[in-house]
Amino acid sequence: MVPLAALAARESPLAASTALLIVLGLVVAAVAVSGLRRVEASERLVVRRFGRTRGVRGPGLRYLLPLADTGVRVPMGARPHEIWLRAMTRDGVSVRVKAHALMGADDPVRYAESADSPSSAAQASTELVLRGLIADRDLADLPSLLADGDDPEMVRRVNEAVRPWGVAASLVSITDATVPVRSAAQNPPKSPPPPKSPPPKSQPPPMSPPPSPNPSMPPP
Repeated sequence: MVPLAALAARESPLAASTALLIVLGLVVAAVAVSGLRRVEASERLVVRRFGRTRGVRGPGLRYLLPLADTGVRVPMGARPHEIWLRAMTRDGVSVRVKAHALMGADDPVRYAESADSPSSAAQASTELVLRGLIADRDLADLPSLLADGDDPEMVRRVNEAVRPWGVAASLVSITDATVPVRSAAQNPPKSPPPPKSPPPKSQPPPMSPPPSPNPSMPPP
């Protein structure tokens, strides 16, 4: 009969190697599953491998190479932006303007590679374009911008400004323009100071009367 100690010594290496294989299998399975990505219909997945862009993945279940690939999700739907700004007309009048814009990602690769927030950068560029449009018009011409609504020329100039961030605008319109007026009650005009009165003229000292004759002296 084989001693129990010898049998246990034979089985222990086999059990240890089996346990090691099981652990390695679980690790490999976990790493493999970690590469799965689900991409929604309203977004795109920009894939980078060791920091370099490899491509854009569309909606569905996608697989990235673990430890090598990284994915950047880019929302593709257009989002509304309410823009408030102050601008100066060509004739030197300060106006407060409200604009409405629909903007969204148009180039997923550029959008993902932007160092700053693409949405904030695109909104700031849109404000600069609107200030330029208002600066080319007098105050009396601003109602034409409001009446035109979605101006194609305005959309074209905005798209040229926001293209470096991979963003495109589908609608840009100025909805309101007002001239700020200060209340006269809050800021009353200062009254001019009263005029200064001229200094009084110096008068000569009064003349003393001539001395009276001495009565003790005889007349001549």
